[in-house]
Amino acid sequence: MVMLALDTSTRYASVALVRERELVAELTWQAGQRHSNDLFERLNWLLAAHHLTPVDLTAIAVATGPGSFNGVRVALATAKSLSFALSLPLYASPTLDIIAWGAASAGATGTLYALLEAGRGQVYTARYRSDRERQTAEPWKPLSGYDVLTPGELAQRIAAESLVGQSEQQEQPVFFCGEWSPATQAALAAGLGTRARFAAAVGGRRASWLAELALQQAQRGEVSDALSLEPLYLRRPAITKSTKFALPSQVSQISQDSDRAGDNESAPGGEETADALHR
Repeated sequence: MVMLALDTSTRYASVALVRERELVAELTWQAGQRHSNDLFERLNWLLAAHHLTPVDLTAIAVATGPGSFNGVRVALATAKSLSFALSLPLYASPTLDIIAWGAASAGATGTLYALLEAGRGQVYTARYRSDRERQTAEPWKPLSGYDVLTPGELAQRIAAESLVGQSEQQEQPVFFCGEWSPATQAALAAGLGTRARFAAAVGGRRASWLAELALQQAQRGEVSDALSLEPLYLRRPAITKSTKFALPSQVSQISQDSDRAGDNESAPGGEETADALHR
């Protein structure tokens, strides 16, 4: 299997190339608002540097969000288009799952909260339980779904949950991973005190984490439907035009129309995506 993994969910973007369960190459960078141009430049380099073309790929993995509305669309439209054009299996994972998986793989144990800034003073978040048995025996998913909360609301929820069946002396540390602002960290620290533990400030996400989840999905036979797969936004974006029922040749135009209503980013679609990787 030669898998290409794509994640442009936030200002950080990452791509990885995996061959037979081994990482061949990975690029992670600050894309800002340049997701589309940066992605294709790096994909072209990644494939050329390893003497590959799109037709050599046998699987695609993609992060579905939440995150930047436009950023999420870039990787998703590209992945769906490659899947359509090259008849490749597509494996999708929510961005919060990827973040938490990376922390768990690095050795974080106990209760994990994956975080991403959502704007409007809120964060996207999900709660996970990390232990070796759970990581290897079950699909990697949050314990209770995905939420959009203020940091204060999240701290209050964690504090309330810890009171169930535990005394104050027995309260365990809570580990936060992902991307957050100084204000978010300060609010969580104020609400949880010394229980709040934060991942290193030099973070970002690695597409190889996404690839690891995709390889597990492939083992279980869990292939995503490229036609029906849509972003996980958690709340309605300002742009609501959907590519859900678009043909491959229509994805490019839909993306361009939507992006003109947003921040003018777009991602080529259908066979144009494969062609773009040759140029």
